[in-house]
Amino acid sequence: MGILYQDSEILQALWNLFRSHQDLCQPVFQTFPIVADDLPSLFQFVANTRASADVTIFIQPEACILPFLRRDLLEEIFNYNIPGADAVISMADALFIDNMQRIKDEKFIIYFTEYGMTRFLQDGLFEEIPSTFYHPLTVKQRIRILHEIAQCCQKGAYRILKKPLNHLSENLRMALCGNTCSLTYQTNAGEHMCFAITEPFILQIFQDFLTNMDPDVYYTPEESAAIINRMIRQLESK
Repeated sequence: MGILYQDSEILQALWNLFRSHQDLCQPVFQTFPIVADDLPSLFQFVANTRASADVTIFIQPEACILPFLRRDLLEEIFNYNIPGADAVISMADALFIDNMQRIKDEKFIIYFTEYGMTRFLQDGLFEEIPSTFYHPLTVKQRIRILHEIAQCCQKGAYRILKKPLNHLSENLRMALCGNTCSLTYQTNAGEHMCFAITEPFILQIFQDFLTNMDPDVYYTPEESAAIINRMIRQLESK
């Protein structure tokens, strides 16, 4: 049911009312590609969102390994053929150091799955950043990372999900930082995109979900550390 107006003055008044309400609205989301020649914008976006974040929470298929890419390891695996490589590696190093400090300060929590670690274990690849930015990690480098993850599991910062959340979508990673919830994914064309949700109501839904996870849906710190240590033994036997 509705009302059909044909009077031009009434129509103009309604359009003016619509635009006045539209001007008061906040953007629902923003998207931007993760590309080699615009990485500074991505790093700036991350820095801005974290400035208002007491705790940063992630949920994704595999463990976040970025905090453990210390400068020496970062320089070993980095692809220096990308534009502005030296500047990018410095910005990346600063971000990864911030990640590690947040872990130490108990302000960094990540939920991930045992199954999601398959590609990292087999090929030394991780999906958080496009593979064009780095070379696959060697078995020795993978073992080094896993030892660090095991320690974070023991401290409760890294949490391995149980059923029914033990098989997350392989193409979706969510991060909650302060007043921003961002999702990264890969399009059908192979582009890596970042999708930031800014609309308060939708944001609140994700905040409630991630900040109130039932302990029954993830393993205890001891169980999680045992799972990672089993992965270490698996790689050491190769």
